[in-house]
Amino acid sequence: MSRGRILIADDEPTYLTSTAELLRHEGFTVDTVEEAESALEAITANSYDLLITDLEMPGNADLDLVQQVAHLSGGLPIIIITGFPSVRSAVASIELPVAAYLVKPVHFPELLKRVSSAVARFRSYRAMQTAETRLREYRQQLEPPPAPGTLPLASTGDARNGVDSFLALTLRNVMGSLTDLEQLGRALAGQTTPDVHACQLINCPRGAQLRAAVEETISVLEETKGAFKSKTLGDLRHKLELLLKHV
Repeated sequence: MSRGRILIADDEPTYLTSTAELLRHEGFTVDTVEEAESALEAITANSYDLLITDLEMPGNADLDLVQQVAHLSGGLPIIIITGFPSVRSAVASIELPVAAYLVKPVHFPELLKRVSSAVARFRSYRAMQTAETRLREYRQQLEPPPAPGTLPLASTGDARNGVDSFLALTLRNVMGSLTDLEQLGRALAGQTTPDVHACQLINCPRGAQLRAAVEETISVLEETKGAFKSKTLGDLRHKLELLLKHV
């Protein structure tokens, strides 16, 4: 499994090829381009965890590429590597999502350290965003139904189908939230210690919100077990209860 997807933009073919190969050897997926326009096209068409870019290359005058990426990519971290450092470019990079400003020649262990840290932080950020979005959707589905009389009365069959659909959507969101939590754990483990288990995160502040959502789902399943005599839903409730008991 890839440690992250990286785009390298540099007009020095030797540096571009050698750096890409070294990072691939460390488990990263790496794409390469030689000028800013191609870099923007690649970022627009693909999902990356990091951009490594040179300053002195076609299309990147006055940090143009870095500024455009900052507006296009939703916080994609950027590592600038340049053979021509200047106070002006260093100061300008402070106001942009620049994870590191390095001067060529860069020792690979130092670059790898910066790359690993930037990718892990960005993956954690995206995983948390996904989990929060899913949690908002889940809460919307748990909003109380309209008051009696505000909508035409449905037949018993229609009402049962509506509740079945509601439960199905809710349960999918719950299971999706657990998957998000696992992915978040893996992302954070990449920047902390190897023995961090994803399930430990269920006790973190935002993980507690996901835990509350699972507990609320268990409660709904318990309350509706008389109306919906479903072995599948009963088994799912039992699994969710076991999950919370062992984390």
